Order: sequence, then structure tokens, then C-alpha cells
Amino acid sequence: MSNLKSKKEIEEFIKNLNQWVLNIMSGDLNSRIKISKSNELKNLCGNLNIVSEMLENQLNKTNEQVERFSKYKEEANREANRLAIMEERVYMASELHDSLAQTLASLKLQVRVLDESLQGIIFLKNNKQQQNEELYTDKRITDELETLEESIELANREIRELIGHFRKPQERVDNIISEISNLVENFKEENKEIKIFFQNKIPIIKINKNDELHIKRIAQEALTNVKKHSQAKIVRVLLMSYETNKYSLIIEDDGIGIAKSCFIGHDHEASGEHIGLSIMRDRAKKINGHLVIESEPGEGVRVILSFNEKD
Repeated sequence: MSNLKSKKEIEEFIKNLNQWVLNIMSGDLNSRIKISKSNELKNLCGNLNIVSEMLENQLNKTNEQVERFSKYKEEANREANRLAIMEERVYMASELHDSLAQTLASLKLQVRVLDESLQGIIFLKNNKQQQNEELYTDKRITDELETLEESIELANREIRELIGHFRKPQERVDNIISEISNLVENFKEENKEIKIFFQNKIPIIKINKNDELHIKRIAQEALTNVKKHSQAKIVRVLLMSYETNKYSLIIEDDGIGIAKSCFIGHDHEASGEHIGLSIMRDRAKKINGHLVIESEPGEGVRVILSFNEKD
């Protein structure tokens, strides 16, 4: 009887969790998940609601800042204010993806796996197929719940980093070569098990600050994908010039590769990885550059960004 009650509590939790994830990803940051009656799930529900509250508070603060900025600039140039607010929202959307959307997409997938496991248990119970019950044990459910809790903790940590990022002054890139070098050094510190090499064959690049920031973000997204998905042992970052005033940034790894459906031009499916490729492509277009991704499953990934010199 207690096992049946426990299964009902987990099913109710899965239902609430699914709805919470959908609400958050659709922009409803006021969403809260109902606290489970199960002692094992109370802490997890509490963490979920903390994530919701942090998102809501940060969005409210950002909206307040945008409103104050709009009032200050309204008399000078209303149209400029409107464009600035739109650009800020696009910027926030990109930053939210870089730090959070992939984690939430992964969380949604884990919820689906847990739901399938529960449905397997219910099917076996109803059909009295006890000999196969070891395939859907309570330990498996517990392990999947632990994985969910780890994902929530990751989202919580990324939210804190995002808050810190939004509180800083608007980012200014002083030198794209040093910025990419810093990205490589940070990657090296955070991923001890992956060897990363940076080779710069260009003494100086003449591009404007806005383009430098987009190039940095493309490199950052590519390295984030390597960290999260590639299972690579070695990563190479190369900055080179192949013609006068024409440059290439190449990031390649020896990991498991990606499916062809994830390539640029095939990123219409709703997943964090595909959204990331779309954002990289949009950033490349904004600097009149060209982005190519080369990969075969099991053969690693090569990201090539080509761009021109621009004062």
C-alpha cells in the first residue's frame, strides 16, 4: 500500500514538474511547483521554486532598469530608446540561452525518461510480469530523481552566475586575441580532463568592438558545446589569416561528433543544442561573417568562423 502511495506521489510530482518546465520555458517566471507530500521530494520542490523566484526577481530588476533608462532618454530620442530596449532583450535572450536554456532542455528530457520508467512499472504491475520487474526497480527511479536534482542544482548555479553577469557594466572587449586566450585559459581551469591548445597566427586584427564581442560569444558557445556534449579529450583553437584582411577562427575537438540534424540549416527542432547553433549563425551574420560546422558521428566537430577586417 505504501509503495502504491509512493508511486502516486511521484506521478503527481512528474505532472507538476512537467507543467513547471513548460511554464518557465514559455516565459511564465511566476510559475511555482506545488510542494510534494513526500519527504524525499520536498527539498527538490523547494529548489525548483527558488529557481523560479530568482528568475522572477532578476527579470523584475532588469525591467526596472530598462524602464528607468527609457524615461531618461525619452525626451532626447524615443526611437533610439525603442531600438535600445529591443537590442537589450535580444541580448538577454542570447545570454539566457548560453547559461540556462540548454540545462532546462536537458531537464525536460530527464523528466520524460523518468515518466517512461514510471509507466513501465505501472505496466508490469498491472500485467503481473514480475519476472521483468528488475528492469524498472525503485533504485532506478531514485537514481533518475538524483539526476534531476543535480540538473536543478546546475540551473540554480547558472542563475546565480547570470545575475552576477547582468549586474556588471555592459561588456567591452578590448582585444579579441586576448579575449579568446582568456576563454581558453578558463576552459582549461574548469575542465582538467580535456586538453586544450590555442594557436594564434595573427599579430593584430582590426575590427570594431561590437564585432569583437560577437566573435567572443561564438567562441564561448562553441567551447560550451564541447564541454557539455562532445566527450572530447583534445580541443584545438586556431586564429589565422588566409587572405589579406580575411580571418578565420577554428575550434575543433576529437569527440563523438554531432548528428547531421544539428547542423546549421537543420536547427529547427526544439532543443538547446539547436538553439545554440542558431544563435551562433545569427551572430556570424551580424558581423557579415560565415559560419560552418563540420562533423560526422564519432569524428569530432570543427567550427569555422570566417570574417573580414573592419575598422
